[in-house]
Amino acid sequence: MKSKHSFSLILILPFLVLSCKTGHPIDKKEALNSLKILNSEIISFVYKLSEQPGLKALGFILKQPSVPLPFRSDTSSGSGIIKNFSFAGKKGIYCWDTVNRMFLKKKDTSLILIRFPMPGLKGSECRFFLYDYEVEETRTKPELPVTIRAKLFIGDKEELSISHQAHISEAMISWISSELKSDSTEVLFNMNREGSFAVKSGKLNSNLRILEGGKEIMRSKINLDIDYHPPLSYSIRHISIEQKLFTTELSGTIDYGSINPTSNQYDQEFNKYMHLELSDSDDHGIIGDIVLSPVGDNGRYDYFIRFSDGSECRLTEQILALKKLFNYMH
Repeated sequence: MKSKHSFSLILILPFLVLSCKTGHPIDKKEALNSLKILNSEIISFVYKLSEQPGLKALGFILKQPSVPLPFRSDTSSGSGIIKNFSFAGKKGIYCWDTVNRMFLKKKDTSLILIRFPMPGLKGSECRFFLYDYEVEETRTKPELPVTIRAKLFIGDKEELSISHQAHISEAMISWISSELKSDSTEVLFNMNREGSFAVKSGKLNSNLRILEGGKEIMRSKINLDIDYHPPLSYSIRHISIEQKLFTTELSGTIDYGSINPTSNQYDQEFNKYMHLELSDSDDHGIIGDIVLSPVGDNGRYDYFIRFSDGSECRLTEQILALKKLFNYMH
């Protein structure tokens, strides 16, 4: 349970921002105002994404149990990758049956083509093409997508494109290169693993960028120093983070290999080796430090912001978008 929080931190970091600069501490009132602005910016951006025609159309088909795609969302069977999905077996042209509200296969073809009306817009036709889809097995995931090529058109206009490639070696991810384009938004993600079981140590580096209208609104760089443990496992020794989202910044490192996971005072042990500083890039004012603190009396922990006056508040209570993300994940 304790180690889970360290990996949860990596999940929330893309909603924050990093800089290697340090500045002056700001008072709690000003810090809370900076967090309020960040929360508003995140919510506004997410709302704009949800209103983009391409993403709205994709969201519609992924919620349909009958859609012949390897992914699902918000269905009774849960979200995520569909196990044992056969791309070759699902190839064909599918059309939306408005009476039975399901996709019906009309004929075979060399790819998956899904035709359906734009949700909320009569007379329009959307076409989603899945040109290629491949999976491979890794140490932890029996089906990891290594190839995805897809496009979505509304009428004759291309509204969404997805390009994803990954390579597996030693039963682990070797590298990933992904790009998603929708309307004015572009998401770029790259990951690269260095080293091998033969050399015992290496690195796991990842980069994420989000651009809106050609302007970078987020960048994220997370570097992990790792130790390999034959035959098929590795451990994290050190984490270095550089990220940016709007005008909020987070900088720091986690000496993860030095943390004793069996400590009776795990929060103090974790905070001893974690140094993360949240700040405002406009004036380089330090909003506070990210710390791990107990939640209740049941031995659970969560991430808090510690302000300049020493008081703390739960991170998800100040950045509500994180709470919504966690609720969706669980």
